[in-house]
Amino acid sequence: MKFIFSFCRAFMIFFIWTFGFSFWFQRLMLAGWRFNPFDGVHWHYLQRQWQSGWTITSLREWLFVLLLFAAIPVWLTGWAVLTTVAWKKWFKVILMFPLKLAQKMWKKHKENRAQTVRPKITKRKSYKQTRPAAVRASTGRIAKVADKEAAQEKEKEKEKEQQKAHSHSHKEHKPAPEPAPKKEKAAQPAAAAAASGDGSIGDALRSAGYKLLQDVKIAGKAVDFIGMCADHLLLCLVDSENGDWLADEERFNDEEPLWFSESNHRISPVRVVLNARDALLPMLSGAARGMEIKPMVVINQGTIINAEDMFEVWDNLKVSVCRHGAGGPDEIKMLENALSKVKAPDDAVVRDVSGLLS
Repeated sequence: MKFIFSFCRAFMIFFIWTFGFSFWFQRLMLAGWRFNPFDGVHWHYLQRQWQSGWTITSLREWLFVLLLFAAIPVWLTGWAVLTTVAWKKWFKVILMFPLKLAQKMWKKHKENRAQTVRPKITKRKSYKQTRPAAVRASTGRIAKVADKEAAQEKEKEKEKEQQKAHSHSHKEHKPAPEPAPKKEKAAQPAAAAAASGDGSIGDALRSAGYKLLQDVKIAGKAVDFIGMCADHLLLCLVDSENGDWLADEERFNDEEPLWFSESNHRISPVRVVLNARDALLPMLSGAARGMEIKPMVVINQGTIINAEDMFEVWDNLKVSVCRHGAGGPDEIKMLENALSKVKAPDDAVVRDVSGLLS
């Protein structure tokens, strides 16, 4: 059995080696001398040249003759050498090499990973991702909510004081004196102050040539002034919120853009006046149909701390943002400088717009 296995192995090596040797020997002879050792015509031509007295003179011819004589010895010697090679071992090494290389690389990667300790990084979300839902109405006024816990504590303290006063009055057999009514402080209404500010804004608009409608609601959106002139309508929204505000005109999760202060937020007045413009435009009829509507926001109080960054955004939205009174910062144009002289509107325009919004 061992003899048969050895014979089969030697025969297989002989067959593969003979095929490979013949192929490359033929290629070499054809490339160097255009001689095909497996073609009888070429051997007949070589025989005729030899019989006619061919002499070997050049190095190239000597190499040709040596290769012909060495072909058979090299073929047999190669077969003998190849039969002594442990092919099973070499095949195993060749086939297992990719697997061993992959294992080595994976082991090295694990060692490097164990040596390198990466710190845990917590990505901080931007204020746009963490901002709360809007709590202001479209007019921009804050809905004040009482602190329930503080109110409960005050009520408890008041009850304790009443009980203490009641027990003290029983001891002295004297009726407890009625508390003196508190004097109500006459506070000037905020509306009056706003009205005085609005009045000066209205005077500026009238001086520019506009005919005004005041305190108008367009599809539920309050607009302080609508200025009418010959070629366009001016929607003017007065922003009277105190404090420093960070303006933002980008929507987030289909919510209206918000302006932020240190402790609060509200819907952008720019977005409010734009929504009013979009609602009014299809409502125009008669002589006012097709007129351009220009939105304007007047910062009457408060300061826009990022106004310089917002100028380009407001220009792209085609909204004029100006300041008046205590509004800021100084980089924003004054209302008087933002207005230009306009021609008075036709009576038909005034009648149609007034009738529409009355």
